[in-house]
Amino acid sequence: MRANQSGKALFPTFILMLIALCGYLYFPSSQGSNEKRPDRAVQVTVHEASTQDRAVTVNAVGSARANQAIDITSSHSDYISEILFRDGQTVTQGQKLAQLRNDQELLAVKELTINLKEQQRQLVRLTELAKTQSTARSQLDAQRSAVEALATQLQATKLKLAEMEISAPFDGMLGKRLISVGSYVDDNTPLTTLDDIHTIKVDFQLPEKYLAKISLGMQTSVTNDAYQGVMFLGLISHIDPRIDESTRSIQVTASFKNTNLQLRPGMLLNVAVQLEQLNAIMLPEKSIIPRQDRHYVYVVEDSKIRQQQVTLTSRFKGWVAIEGLQAGQLVVTEGTTKVRNGSLVTIKG
Repeated sequence: MRANQSGKALFPTFILMLIALCGYLYFPSSQGSNEKRPDRAVQVTVHEASTQDRAVTVNAVGSARANQAIDITSSHSDYISEILFRDGQTVTQGQKLAQLRNDQELLAVKELTINLKEQQRQLVRLTELAKTQSTARSQLDAQRSAVEALATQLQATKLKLAEMEISAPFDGMLGKRLISVGSYVDDNTPLTTLDDIHTIKVDFQLPEKYLAKISLGMQTSVTNDAYQGVMFLGLISHIDPRIDESTRSIQVTASFKNTNLQLRPGMLLNVAVQLEQLNAIMLPEKSIIPRQDRHYVYVVEDSKIRQQQVTLTSRFKGWVAIEGLQAGQLVVTEGTTKVRNGSLVTIKG
C-alpha cells in the first residue's frame, strides 16, 4: 500500500522533469526561429512597359467577286463562223472574240450602197433642173426623202453587220470556251464568261454595333489560305443603307487593287477592318492578374514587388492596352504566382 502511494507521488515529479528536458532541448531552436530572417529573393522575368501604336480592328469573313462580270452572248441568232479567243485569255475592251455568219448582211450593205449612190445622182440631177424647171422642183423634195430613207436603211444594215462580230465590252479575263465553230447560237446562248478582276470587291457583314464606327474609305485588309503570310490592303467602297433584320448586321463592300491577279472571284477571305489607330501602354497579356472585376500587375521597384491596379482598354493577340502605368516601368511577366506585394525579387537575365 505504501509502495503504490510512493509511486503516485513520484509520477508528477517525472512529468515535470520530462517537460523540463523537452524545454531545454527545443528552446534554443525555437528562440532562433523568432528572430527575423531576411526574405529570400524570387527570380522573375519582367517586361518594360512601352507606348506602342496598334490598329484596333474588327474581323469578319468575306467572299470575293469581280469588279465586273458577265456572260458573253450574241445579240443575233446564227451560226458561229470564227472563234478568236482561247480559254482564260486576257482581253481588252473592243477586242473581237467571235464572228457570226454574215453573208446576207454583207450583200445587203453592198446592195443598199449601190442604190444610195444612184439615188444621190438623181438628187444632184434634179437639183440642177430645179433651177430652170418648175416640174423638177416638185420632184426634188421626194428625191431628198428617198435618199434619206436609203441612207438610214444602209446605216441600220451596217449596224446589224457590226453586231455579227462579238467583242469584249471591257478589259478582263475570259473563262472557258463554251461553243465551237459551226455552233448555232441565239441571245440566250453563253459563249464564255468575262471577269474584270483587276479590281476585286469583297462583301462581308459586320454587327450593327459597328455602324457608327465604319465609314467609306476606311482601310481594310484580307488574307487567304492560298497565300500564307500575304496581306492585301483595300478600302471600304460601299456600306449598305439597310440593316439585315434577321442577323442585325450591316452589308459592307471593300475594293482591292488586284495588280498580280492573285485574288479570284469566289475566294473565302478573312477580313480585318481598321476602326482606329490606338497609341497606348502595351503589356503582355500574361502579366495581367485578374481579381473579380479588377485587374492588377506586379511592378518591380528597387528589387521589390508593388501591386498596381490597371485598366484594360483593348485586347490584341497576346497583348493588352492598359491605363494606370507609365512607360519604362518594369512589370512581372513570369513568376507572378511566386510573389506578393513587398516581395524581394531578382530579374532573370
